[in-house]
Amino acid sequence: MTEEQWNVGKNPNRSIKRIRVVLASLFALMGFVIIVSQVVPLSKSYIEGKWEEFRINVMSSPVPDSYKGYIEDEFAYYDPGLSYFQNLATKAGIVNLGTAYSYDPITKEKKAIVIDKEYSEYMYISLSSIGIEKVRVTPNVESQDEEVYNEYLKHGLAHFKGTPLPGDGGNSFIYGHSAIQSFFSNHNNLAETIFTRLGDIEVGDSVSIEKDGKLLKYKAKQKKIVEPDDFSILVNQDEKETLTLMTCWPLGIGSKRLVVTAERYE
Repeated sequence: MTEEQWNVGKNPNRSIKRIRVVLASLFALMGFVIIVSQVVPLSKSYIEGKWEEFRINVMSSPVPDSYKGYIEDEFAYYDPGLSYFQNLATKAGIVNLGTAYSYDPITKEKKAIVIDKEYSEYMYISLSSIGIEKVRVTPNVESQDEEVYNEYLKHGLAHFKGTPLPGDGGNSFIYGHSAIQSFFSNHNNLAETIFTRLGDIEVGDSVSIEKDGKLLKYKAKQKKIVEPDDFSILVNQDEKETLTLMTCWPLGIGSKRLVVTAERYE
């Protein structure tokens, strides 16, 4: 057999080998991208939280011990939210919350926004994509009173009094505690700090509210970090019916706020 004939016979095997190498490289790259997309956000959150704890500890005037929140004698979160909620409550009373009407996704018509400050039935929220199932939401919580809102947050989440209830049009505001990672890793289903999971939500994920025997369905449209003096989160979103979900950020620290906006579609 000549050398030329020998090379022709070997070429198909070399091509197959190259294809295998290319495919293996592509699969390895895809796996790496998937892992990085999950690990990086979690690592970033953890590092931000640890840095914020360190920064607070070395300040000449550190966060007062009175701001530290304990659950069963274990440090869980900082709660410098009292002045924030007092300011927010004031803004809720005087700020122009937006339009007086919302588009109803059921009737396909406009409806007047209602603010019912007397409603007192528990509601339940689910964000299945991040493992939150039927967590209690207490309506019309007096959020400028630290003792009041902390008592309700022990059992779940709170609806900010002065904003519409889910299903009543406009922008409903619901908030809860988040915990530092070292605490949440050992108490990851505790209702009091369940909004630690909120950072994992993705745009497009479903949010549902059970209220008065009805299921209200929303879809997450935006996730952002805002400064604690950003009160625009109260404002109605054009003529859409929305939920605004809020917790402290970095997790359990409270120097900023993590805000998720979801739009009702059913």
